[in-house]
Amino acid sequence: MKFVPGFLAVLALSGAITVSAAAASDQPITVTIDQQKLNLSTSAPVKDHDAILVPMRPIFEKLGLSLVWNAKTSTITASKEGLTITLQLGSKKASVNGTVKQLTSAPKMINNVTYVPLRFVSEATGNSVTWNAKANTVEIKSNQSSAVTKGISELFDKYTSYSNKNDFAGFLGLIDPKSPLAAAAPALKEQMEKSDTTTAIAKMDIIDVQAKEATVDVVETTVRNSGAFTPNSTAEYIYSLTKNAGGSDWLISNVQIKAIKYSLPDGTLEAKPPVPAADEDQIKAVLQANTDFSNKEDLSGVLSTIDESSPAYAQSEQTYKQLFAAYDLESAVESSKIIYYNNNEAAIYAVLTSKKLKGPQFTDYRAETVTTVKKSADGKWKLVQTYNLNIEPLTK
Repeated sequence: MKFVPGFLAVLALSGAITVSAAAASDQPITVTIDQQKLNLSTSAPVKDHDAILVPMRPIFEKLGLSLVWNAKTSTITASKEGLTITLQLGSKKASVNGTVKQLTSAPKMINNVTYVPLRFVSEATGNSVTWNAKANTVEIKSNQSSAVTKGISELFDKYTSYSNKNDFAGFLGLIDPKSPLAAAAPALKEQMEKSDTTTAIAKMDIIDVQAKEATVDVVETTVRNSGAFTPNSTAEYIYSLTKNAGGSDWLISNVQIKAIKYSLPDGTLEAKPPVPAADEDQIKAVLQANTDFSNKEDLSGVLSTIDESSPAYAQSEQTYKQLFAAYDLESAVESSKIIYYNNNEAAIYAVLTSKKLKGPQFTDYRAETVTTVKKSADGKWKLVQTYNLNIEPLTK
């Protein structure tokens, strides 16, 4: 996500991460209707051979049908003007306006909830159905998809287009000028000038939409091409949207990070950037100094290793204060390697460990991280931002 730079990871060598370390890899099956996510929070969809079954009531009601359940015959009748659908538990035969249809999977009762075959129900009501394997989502599109939904899709089409073209003016035009995000414009411009990445929308679910406001769940992938170092990422965001002053277009008003997973571009660890010996020593030394000061609980010392211009600086101060008040930890740099260097900027890959000496419940861990560093005007290297690539508990 380009317009909110990754300043939220606050050099969390202690493991106190402010966002989730990984987006869920085993995604549950979701269902969208005209890109609005169907609320199935109490009973998730299930696969039954080649069919997907969903709870009966949410899908029928979302498609505008009323329900009648005949307990004596275990028969479901769903109807609206001009359409009557009849199904029976355990039977692979159904009827649509009196015409018998063959089902690939019969309706069934699961945990006292009646499940029905999703594709049959959707197509019987005149909608098209697509299985998005990458997103693990069943996408239902009505014959008359709303203009509201189309407008939101167009917004995110522009979002990726402007991002990938590094079109600062175009991208800024997608942000609500009244939003706090508008204040990120200088950082956005700098980032677009320094780096080249490719952003793609892997999944988009419209959670809620009103006349002038909408909430959208988006999974984005970002891949580094060239320029200043950034890791690749797969992230899930919750976007808040508002209509512009004229009410014709959607704008981004806020964003919340739900989950994020960073990874290194292919070949990064094998790269051997030409780094002057003096700079290599200083870059590794500042990472070690940060760890040493953290072990001593020396807040001033820790902050002296962090670039004062980094938006993470103030948040780092608060994080370390809370950390030192609650725990006595022992951290160590197991190994480190410079993977990017460009005169005044660099990135260092490191394997770090942290163990609790005193304090509340804490899981000792080993973390793979990448930290970007910057040379200040006085020639000192300082930490800018740390990305957690992988965190695993230490075995005793």
